[in-house]
Amino acid sequence: MSDPPTGKDGDHQTRDLEATVVAMREALELAQREADDRLQAERAQASAEADQLRAMITELRQELEAQHHQHAEELQQQRQQAADEVRQLQATIQAIRDELAEQSR
Repeated sequence: MSDPPTGKDGDHQTRDLEATVVAMREALELAQREADDRLQAERAQASAEADQLRAMITELRQELEAQHHQHAEELQQQRQQAADEVRQLQATIQAIRDELAEQSR
């Protein structure tokens, strides 16, 4: 092993080591800032996508509710129409019965 440097060589080597440590620290800090920036950007993107999904879910729910309402109205109209037809048929049957009863007399 060699003896540790002394004097100016030692000071120079210490300054070089300190400069290397500072450069490494700055590189690590930069890498951390970049990672933080990427994470923040990804969070913002995820948040925007979540907002879009919420809006789409709301829109689809409203559309489904509107379709359900329209279907219920159509079903009610069909029931009403069927009930009207039954009443008309009952009235026709009664009229035919009355006519047959008149002819039987």
